Amino acid sequence: MTLAVNNLTVRYGERTILDDISFEIEKGSIIGLVAPNGTGKTTLFNAMMRYIPVQEGSIVIDDRTYQNSRRDILALHKKVTFFPDQADLYENFSGREHIQIYAEIWQKDAERVDAIIDQLHMGHYVDRKVQTYSLGMRQRLCFAMMCAANTPIMLMDEVMNGLDPENVNLVSSVLETLRSEGKIIMVASHLLDNLDEYADKVFFLENGRFTYISDHHEAKQTYVKGKISRDAFDALTDLPEGTLYLDSGLCCIPTTDDADAVHYLQLLRANDAQTATVGPLATADHYVRIYDFTTENKE
Repeated sequence: MTLAVNNLTVRYGERTILDDISFEIEKGSIIGLVAPNGTGKTTLFNAMMRYIPVQEGSIVIDDRTYQNSRRDILALHKKVTFFPDQADLYENFSGREHIQIYAEIWQKDAERVDAIIDQLHMGHYVDRKVQTYSLGMRQRLCFAMMCAANTPIMLMDEVMNGLDPENVNLVSSVLETLRSEGKIIMVASHLLDNLDEYADKVFFLENGRFTYISDHHEAKQTYVKGKISRDAFDALTDLPEGTLYLDSGLCCIPTTDDADAVHYLQLLRANDAQTATVGPLATADHYVRIYDFTTENKE
């Protein structure tokens, strides 16, 4: 299965929220979606679901194009689900009833409900009314509902919101299982370090376009990284081209071999870097680089 989004454009009045966005995702992939709040992540998902009008663009799944007709939208929603909003949960229904509804609507089959409840460790509360649930319990329920729908394409907006570290790890593990089953999953998230654990690629959305895509399967430039003061950075000389100084105070020096790495580790430590590491830029580093950064190229 392949999902393709072609030339997707969304405008509100004179303001362009999504500007001619195109991308393609193969089955068995998890794509992270990253951007500051209010810059179009949820709008992208809503446009893909056709919950909002789009000025241009199409969704193509396995060579079938889905446009704006009611027939196309109904067919699209059999293939794609969007993470439920907690506000849409029924307070007087139990968690089990919610999961059963999703299983029956999408799969005509509620047999997997018990397995999903066990997988997400929900047995101790799932038969209680939702009105008794904490934020984290509600979030796990919403995720369980998507698992019950079991569509080949899943759009997840802030799936980790409200989860404690143990349940973040649990949901991450289930996402990896879903990927192994051939699902296409897009995850919008502010837990950037968490995305590094399971995402195949991370799309960075800026000014209505994807301005950078980090492919976690490609070879990466290695950097020596350490936090130093701005004054200390400005005083450094003979740094290689491509050296970055991020607003977080992180100095990132590209290296080509082990000798380089040792030299620059010593240099950063001599400039009071509390910790210095060697490795590629993480998603969190790219976030600062793209949205809040100052780059210095030193010859």
